[in-house]
Amino acid sequence: MENKLSMQNLEKIVSQCTATILYIPTKNEIAFNDPSFPIKISNNNVVIPKDRSSDPFECAINCAIKFNNIKVCVLIPGTKFDMHGTRQGKGGGWYDRFLSKIPPDWLRIGVSDKSQMSNTQLFRKPWDEPVDWVIVKDGLSWEAYKTQSHL
Repeated sequence: MENKLSMQNLEKIVSQCTATILYIPTKNEIAFNDPSFPIKISNNNVVIPKDRSSDPFECAINCAIKFNNIKVCVLIPGTKFDMHGTRQGKGGGWYDRFLSKIPPDWLRIGVSDKSQMSNTQLFRKPWDEPVDWVIVKDGLSWEAYKTQSHL
């Protein structure tokens, strides 16, 4: 019951966002275009480049200019997440640099498979940018977790 309420709370928060920043999923990442994906994606969106050589700071600035003064939901892939909002990626720091330059009030949602959710707190480096929520695919169902991201 608690998780159902969490998903409803997240859906309500996301419904207030008028834009979405998306990623191009790799074979190991959850696809937001999966028919069962629990969050409604805004038609007003930007897909961030898959190319690791692209400049994350420039991408963040361009998104901030495009979505100036509106509520934005950012979907973020990762290889591991915890309940404290810590996210581990592929080790290049692209998303941490990107997230460090977007407005702090934009909603950050990690997207994960159940196997990528850690039961223990992950080590967070000073430059790691936390997420506010994590949505987790568990077979055919989804769970939502509000993180304790500022611990």
